[in-house]
Amino acid sequence: MPNALLSFPSRGGEIASISGRSTSHHNGNACRARERARPLHNDCNAASSKSPAQFVTRRLACSNRLRGAIQLNCRANGTPAVSLEEETWNSRDTRPHPAPPEDLSPTDLLGGECSNQELAAQVHTLKTLVQAQQDILYSQKAQIDQLMQTLQEERLRAAQGPVLVQEAPQRTLHLRPFDSQRIAYGDRRLMGLYDARFHSTLTGAVPSDFRILPDRIILVRHAESEGNVDNKAYTYIPDSQVPLTARGHMQAREAGKRIKELMEADPERARDYKLFFYISPYKRSLQTYEGISSQFPSHHLLGVQEEVQLREQDFGNFQDEQGKQHEKAERLRFGRFFYRFPNGESGADVYDRITIFEDHMVRDINAGRFADNTGLVLVTHGLALRVFLMRWFHWTVDEFLLVYNPTNAEPLVLERCPEVEYSAWRHTKSLYRLSDESMRSLRGCTAEMCSTDHLPRKSLKVSTRLL
Repeated sequence: MPNALLSFPSRGGEIASISGRSTSHHNGNACRARERARPLHNDCNAASSKSPAQFVTRRLACSNRLRGAIQLNCRANGTPAVSLEEETWNSRDTRPHPAPPEDLSPTDLLGGECSNQELAAQVHTLKTLVQAQQDILYSQKAQIDQLMQTLQEERLRAAQGPVLVQEAPQRTLHLRPFDSQRIAYGDRRLMGLYDARFHSTLTGAVPSDFRILPDRIILVRHAESEGNVDNKAYTYIPDSQVPLTARGHMQAREAGKRIKELMEADPERARDYKLFFYISPYKRSLQTYEGISSQFPSHHLLGVQEEVQLREQDFGNFQDEQGKQHEKAERLRFGRFFYRFPNGESGADVYDRITIFEDHMVRDINAGRFADNTGLVLVTHGLALRVFLMRWFHWTVDEFLLVYNPTNAEPLVLERCPEVEYSAWRHTKSLYRLSDESMRSLRGCTAEMCSTDHLPRKSLKVSTRLL
């Protein structure tokens, strides 16, 4: 039987044969096997006439014998044996075999001599080819998995129905009472930017442009209340709920007329002035505000803001008449300004919260919330009003004790000083002074106490009064 060429089987059960022409010799001599290897080949081909089962068994036996013959041949040549052990596959499975390279032509292993280097080169070439094909298969499998996942997601999305895109709710622009003035003045802080004009650490504690300052700051003690007429009202009415008397309502409206005359004193500025109110949350203060604001058209009222810090000194809860008399006598022995009523406050406590309020108000002024020709009106209480002036003009405690409460619904006016030069050391408070008429109505107050320079005084008045 002629020598058979080694082939690349396409089905399992067979061990792949290795063949190829020599890459190191070019004399054309084919590798020849030993004579004792020829019967193995003949036996394998002879098995083709037998049954399929016998044929498979026979071919496996021939393959094992052929492997042993090749290893024996290598040992006879004195070279290390080349292991041809590869993966074994189940004879029932199908394993596609890649096509051989173009430069790899089958060679009759049994027809002549062959070297171990040639066999090793053929093994390496086939291994490289198999690995390349496996890499391609792995890449294609990953792409298929990705496509299957995408297809599954699309099916789920189609089963859920179309997704409605929710439109973002439109935001309604709400302007605060002073945003229009700040926009007109070009306040860059409305856009979240830094504006050095309103930064006290750079330009001092006063704005460089005085046009943003209010023309006046008007302080008003509430009108006559039931507690002013009869102290027993505090024994059964909470202090925050004490109302005005009928006379008090008239006083509130009269105070509104006086403030209106003050704002309209200049004919050129009488049409476009504005008023903004800071009021105590107590009922008598709210009623006083209602009486004052009733004298103005709505276009002159810029807004109103309730400030808890402007409330009256807390003398306790329901005030027992006899108990309060004892507490007031004890206050004279302890000191009027620092005595704290049981469940109440001392004058120093009121000073602390009024300080906080003034700082916030001045910051709003410097921020430009109150444009030119705007007046601020504070509706508060007697002691809180005096503490406000004490903090504004830096009175001492003894100077504070010299000043009496103003009468009910009596406007006290802080006027902006004219022709004041800008200076970094100045403070916004130093730009206002108490008017002469207001100073006369505030008993115990002197011109020196209401000076606006805020420089250290040559002497301090020490009061010996306790009342």
